[in-house]
Amino acid sequence: MAYTLPADKTVKLQIAYVDANGNPAAVDGVIAWSSSNPEIADVQSLPVEKGAEGSVVQLVPGTTIGNCQITAQADADMGEGVRHINTLLDVTVVGGEAVAGVITPVGELEPKP
Repeated sequence: MAYTLPADKTVKLQIAYVDANGNPAAVDGVIAWSSSNPEIADVQSLPVEKGAEGSVVQLVPGTTIGNCQITAQADADMGEGVRHINTLLDVTVVGGEAVAGVITPVGELEPKP
């Protein structure tokens, strides 16, 4: 899945897990979120709601436009062991709403008629 985020906006991300048949499934412990390039976009923790254990975060654009990948890592083994499950989201940060302009001379100088 891919998501386009304007550089002047934020959005919440939520993850839900399913089993092989598409039924809701639980994971063990807190979900670890990360970004492949925080200068493009990063995730910020939100207050944990009862039973949510980090399933919702805030996606915040950085200072650079471009592409990055958000990862949510959890432990799918509900027992003593650990089996990591990684869920990925491709994010493209694009320019936000215009707030200023730049005038640039173009072409060669020409003689005055």
